[in-house]
Amino acid sequence: MYLEMLEELITLLHKCDNDHWVKWFQIAHDQYCSGKALQSYSKVLGAYGGMGSFNDVFCNLPQDEHDRLEYLKEAIWKYAKGHS
Repeated sequence: MYLEMLEELITLLHKCDNDHWVKWFQIAHDQYCSGKALQSYSKVLGAYGGMGSFNDVFCNLPQDEHDRLEYLKEAIWKYAKGHS
């Protein structure tokens, strides 16, 4: 579930040309795939909070994809928070 959410998030971030956050979440994805789940969760949680954080990201996407991105932003944070 977590891995699939990260993959979908990365795909949506690619669509809005947000290379910084694509790289950030790709690192979290790769850490998780390498058996470093706690590091992955920490990486994800580090994206949130404060000015210029992932919370502030806006992507100009079709409404359904925008809604999905907003859902994934919250769901991934909750998952990482609950497993860290």
